[in-house]
Amino acid sequence: MKIFLKLSPLLLTGFLLTTFVPPAVEAAYPDMQEPAYAKWGRLAVFETGKRYPDYDIVDYLYTGRNLAQNEDIVEKFKLLLKKGSSEKGVIVTITLTPSGVFKNISFQETDQ
Repeated sequence: MKIFLKLSPLLLTGFLLTTFVPPAVEAAYPDMQEPAYAKWGRLAVFETGKRYPDYDIVDYLYTGRNLAQNEDIVEKFKLLLKKGSSEKGVIVTITLTPSGVFKNISFQETDQ
């Protein structure tokens, strides 16, 4: 939960708006569902916060879903981290079995 307190208000608002649908909206749009990647995005943010506790997560981007050669599902996210004047990007790769069960998570640092 500590990671959510570090997020900037704008990022937190945008993140919550994309992952939480108020009951009034659900009633007006009963067929509306959260994106399939939403729960994996929450995992990516949470695990990145644990791995980089001294950094603030200032941006979040879902970069897409691919299928690996062994038919595993690969979800990718890019998070921008900031600590003082230092910034770094982290590519978070979440691998799922063909049936959608979590398999592993990996992190790759980038310049941004």
